[in-house]
Amino acid sequence: MLEVFQRLAVVSLDDVYVHEGVVDRWVERIADFVQHDGIMKNPIIVAEAEAAGGHKYVVLDGMHRVQALRVLGAPDILVYVSPYWSEDVRLESWDALLLDAPPIEAMCAAVADEPIEVLDDAVQLGATKVGMTMVEACSITEAEARTRVYGRELAMALVVRDGRRVGLRVRPDAGEPAIEVIVRALRKVEDALDARSVRAVYTPSSRSRSDFAAQPSEALFLRPRFSKQEVLERTLSGRLFPRKSTRFLVPERPLRVDFHLTVLKAALDLPTKNQLLRDHLQWCWQNNMVRYYPEPVYVFGD
Repeated sequence: MLEVFQRLAVVSLDDVYVHEGVVDRWVERIADFVQHDGIMKNPIIVAEAEAAGGHKYVVLDGMHRVQALRVLGAPDILVYVSPYWSEDVRLESWDALLLDAPPIEAMCAAVADEPIEVLDDAVQLGATKVGMTMVEACSITEAEARTRVYGRELAMALVVRDGRRVGLRVRPDAGEPAIEVIVRALRKVEDALDARSVRAVYTPSSRSRSDFAAQPSEALFLRPRFSKQEVLERTLSGRLFPRKSTRFLVPERPLRVDFHLTVLKAALDLPTKNQLLRDHLQWCWQNNMVRYYPEPVYVFGD
């Protein structure tokens, strides 16, 4: 319990780096909530990293809240510094359930200018349609497609309800690291879905197979996985991943710290703000306001 207290801190927003994109309307909604409540309920989960100019903090969970605090003009933010390299902190990914018919040709056309090959087992994607030629059959099961995506034999794949399987693969002659091609391609495919207002529900990759079987949806979009090292390196060099690229599982994360927004926005130095934070945590402890729940927790509307 005391270790959790020691990992909570107020840090400068200038030293906090988001590693993936956000949805602007979600940022605006969260900013309204925080402004209305006058508190920052949950700390941002971060990894601490050495970089030029001192310690930097890479956001693992809470991208939208970070941007919301920036919208509200707060110079500082409440964070929880995770034991990033611990085996207990796990990095997974999000897949997506597409609730509308997937625009397969548009998704493939979106990456026509990338060193990407299209593998399709049912639909002939000829050069006259999307500017590329089908390179081989991709008659694989959903489980095989998943294995190939997570092993980076495929950049991403689409499992359609009618049985079709479409995969995108980085060509061997790409001339640059595969991860850079994969990130660009994923962003372009997501943009193509947005442009056509295709409804998507993101689901943890560990659960996406069962969700696809149980939930009404037209296709399962198997998205790539990244490593902890890749997240740090790309973020600190200013290269963002597309939205919902990572899913960090951090044990014993603190919730409902309820630190005042007025303190975060105040013209006080960081040592003073951190002393106020310690006073607040001590008050919570002394007044029996701290609870530990070992069982899974579901949070709605946070």
